[in-house]
Amino acid sequence: MADEFVCGEDYKPLIPNGIYQVQCVKHDSRFVLGKARKVFLHFRIIEPGMHFGKTIFMAFNIPYDRRIKQGSKYYKIWCMVNGYTKPSRNATMSPRLFLNKIYRVKIRTVKPRMPNSKKEMPEDFWYSIVDSIVEVGP
Repeated sequence: MADEFVCGEDYKPLIPNGIYQVQCVKHDSRFVLGKARKVFLHFRIIEPGMHFGKTIFMAFNIPYDRRIKQGSKYYKIWCMVNGYTKPSRNATMSPRLFLNKIYRVKIRTVKPRMPNSKKEMPEDFWYSIVDSIVEVGP
């Protein structure tokens, strides 16, 4: 029917806050809400337990001109994963650097707010993201 719609997304997992061992399995880039360019790194939990195999993401804001500034989250994390080696001027800082590596990451819960309100949405709408990379594995 013309007036029926289909949910176009999978549900994002909700995982207890903490430190987890993960592997970066994918990256993508897109505009969010039609205005902000973001890079998403997708991590699969690889430590044994009830959350093994679940995939969560980490998002980075990317300027329109694609020139990464030294103070940005992406720059700092990219340099850490690159063995704390700074890129040379005009070097490409590809998200491919993150792929297939093992990390210890801090996971936190996102609690979205109701539209036009400061009130949190119910727990069914909460989801987990990678807040930071704590350590790069071997």
